[in-house]
Amino acid sequence: MKQTILTGILFLMFACIMQPPVVAAAATAKPATVRVQLHDLPLLDQNGKQLLFKSDVIGDKLVAITFTYTTCTTICPILDSIFVKLQDKLPGRLGKDVFLVTVSIDPVNDIPPRLKAYAGKLKAKPGWSFLTGNKVNVDKVLTGLDMFSADILNHTPSMLVGDGKSGVWRRFYGFPSSDKLLAALNELSAARSR
Repeated sequence: MKQTILTGILFLMFACIMQPPVVAAAATAKPATVRVQLHDLPLLDQNGKQLLFKSDVIGDKLVAITFTYTTCTTICPILDSIFVKLQDKLPGRLGKDVFLVTVSIDPVNDIPPRLKAYAGKLKAKPGWSFLTGNKVNVDKVLTGLDMFSADILNHTPSMLVGDGKSGVWRRFYGFPSSDKLLAALNELSAARSR
């Protein structure tokens, strides 16, 4: 655990030094409202259950989505730790009116049993799904979310928060705090009642 935290801190320090100013500024900027294309393709969750991405996973739910792979030792553990903190800030809401989704960007290796073990390591609670599946389907879903990277080692740290019902989506670049993600989810929830 200490090694993972140290690795994350060193990575962040290196990334801040090496990032062009525009990218560094984008990482701290407000989330961008974006358009996404939700493909209704079959994927598998960590239990091996087949789900259609648009219909079953997103539907008309409020969701936060992150992108990771289980063998990553750099940015993915940081993104995952943000989601761990976020789930802890959703007592009584996770799996009811807010859902967390992690999409593997390495579906060839991240098969359901591996994702299940990974979810267990993160102490993921019900309402947090880990998705993988046929590489063609996963790549198309990632492309629709503007998160496909041919080289998984160089994927962009980014998260999405959206409302499947209204179609409003916000992209967070870099490593947003769990509080920022929660605020975006709350804002989308409040917009539903207006």
